[in-house]
Parts: sequence; structure tokens; C-alpha cells
Amino acid sequence: MKICFTGDLFLGGDLLNRDASDIVNVRSFTNADRRVVNLEQAISDTNVAADKCTLFSDSSSLDRLKELNVQAVNIANNHIQDKGINGIAETRQHLVKSNIGVFGAGADLTDARTKYIIEKNLVLLGYCDFEKKYLNQIEVASVDSPGINPLRYNNVLDDLNTLDVDEKAILYFHWGKEHVFLPTRNDLALSKVLLNHPKVLLIVGMHAHRVQGYVQGGQKRAYMSLGNFLFPNFYISPPTQITYPSDVPVKVDVTRLYHSVYNLTYKKWKWINRVSLILEYDTVTHAIKHIPVVQNDDLPEVSELEGFQKQFINTFILFLSLVYRLNSKFYHPLEIIHSKLLAKKWTLGVQFFKIKQLGARKVLDLLIEKFK
Repeated sequence: MKICFTGDLFLGGDLLNRDASDIVNVRSFTNADRRVVNLEQAISDTNVAADKCTLFSDSSSLDRLKELNVQAVNIANNHIQDKGINGIAETRQHLVKSNIGVFGAGADLTDARTKYIIEKNLVLLGYCDFEKKYLNQIEVASVDSPGINPLRYNNVLDDLNTLDVDEKAILYFHWGKEHVFLPTRNDLALSKVLLNHPKVLLIVGMHAHRVQGYVQGGQKRAYMSLGNFLFPNFYISPPTQITYPSDVPVKVDVTRLYHSVYNLTYKKWKWINRVSLILEYDTVTHAIKHIPVVQNDDLPEVSELEGFQKQFINTFILFLSLVYRLNSKFYHPLEIIHSKLLAKKWTLGVQFFKIKQLGARKVLDLLIEKFK
């Protein structure tokens, strides 16, 4: 059997009312026996919404999953609670009702830790990191409240130890900093330890919103981030809420970042955020293959990268994977510098957009008011 694993999928925005049957032009995806994605959102028919950057759509969006022929989704991520804590259980209920496999979060800890059996002796487990500066506002499941399956080594170990004797697992991890190429040294270390576990076959990572390299452990791999597989453009209403406006002005500001806005704004992704990896895993030979793909800038469509762009991404993935092998005392300073430089670049981009949207005088007045 060949299983296809992808990174982040969002069913809303420009994809909400579009037929998705033919929008992924990637052989490894369409020809796979099973398709598994990270569903980066909540699904709810309520009017409740969390006070944060939100991603959600109503239950009608599940038609898109069916049209994509997706068999299972990981929902252990930082947007699963965007319709409030009760929206976590509601999301799972909608998926189960639609006969789509789900793992990684649920109505309680038992629900969140429940394995998804993809075939005999092969299961999927999902986890999300929490209590980090770069991954906060995370609802962690407890014995009597909804949330995600917490990403902690002992928790993963406990789940692996409860598997049947012949069962092995593929792990979905939502972790790390956003918009960086170098994962934290702790995440790299955790990957290396878990790849040595006899029950772990593959680790599939996400949250960075861009591709990263992989950690090699014998014939097994931990892909640190697959990037955005299918993440349509969408509208943001002030300050950070996703919105579905009935009337769109002729001229709307466009951002390539993700931040607070002051007027209705159209969110699009940079090229590097539209490139992702699809993993093809052969359950018989245990061979792992990654395929670079790209989402169209204007339309929610995905195709394989070709020519120079494909060669560039493959070379870049290999380069990053070699960098991850550096001794921690060399890697850690490099990781910190890289993270700080990209954070400054991001902040500068947000400030330029703020000036563009509000005007320099208004921004100056806000700064004066802030420091009074």
C-alpha cells in the first residue's frame, strides 16, 4: 500500500465554495491508496470564535475533503480551538459523521490519544506542542475537557507502549517556530530519539508554514515541516479574524504576511509558503519519497514543481538536512541567529504594511499614544 502524507490543509477562504475534485495535479497524491493531511482549522456551524488569529469553516467545507478523497486528518494543531473549546469536539464529530478518520485531538484526553488504524498493524498518532513562546494559546486535552494530544516525550512513549505487539506508528507533530528553516535543537534531538524507537516508522512535522529538511535515523526519517499543502487565500477583518464578506470593495489591501490589520485585507502567501512536500510511504518496502509541490498564487490549486524550481527545492532540502547533523554547540547559535534575523525581517514587513494601510501620520500618533 502507498500512503500519501501532506502538510497543512485549509478548507475555507477561496476554496470554500469551489469543487476540489481536480485541484491537486500531483500523481503521488491522486494515485495513492490512502491520503492523510494536517487539517489546520476548526469546523463548526456556531457563531462562536476565539479572540485570536482564526482559521475555520462550516461543516459544508467537508465536501472539499471528500472531493480530495482524503481518508484521515490530523487535528492536533494550534487552530483546532479557533471555534472555542467546544469547537474541538464539534470538529471531531463532523469528521466522524463524514466517515473521515481523525486523530490528535478530541473531547477529552482519551479521545485525543486514540490511534487511527490506517491498515493492519499500522497506526497514526497526532501531537501538538504547547507552552512555548511560538506555540501558545493551545488547549491541551484532559480527562474531562477537550483539547490536543500534548507533545511531550513521555506522552509519546506511553502511547507507543500501549500499541499491540505487532503495531507500528507514524507520528504527526505540530511543533517548532513559524517561518524558519532551522528547527529548534530540542525538536531535532526528540526526532533522533524517537526514530530509534522500534515502533516508530516515520515522523511528519508541520507548523513552520514552509518546508524544512529531515532527520535521518537508519532507513527512517523525521520530516521537520512539510509546509502548506493547500492553504487558499482568505480575507481578514480587523484585527485578526478570518471573514467571509458578502460585499468585497473594488480595491482591497493585500498582505503576504499574517498579522493584525485595520481594514478588510486579503491574505496571500509568498512563494516559499506555497511550496510544500508530499510524502509517499510504501508500507511494504518502508521506502519514503518526498515530492515538491506548489500552490497557485491566485487559485487553490496544487501541482508538482518542475525544472529548476524542483531541483532547487530538492537541493535545499538536502542542504538543510545536512545542517541538522551539526553538533549542537555549533547548530544552536546558528539556529538562534537565523530565527532572530527572520523575526526582524517579519516585523519590518508588518510595520511597512501598517504604514501603507494607516498612513505614516496615523502610525506616528499611535506610537506617541503608546509611549505616553
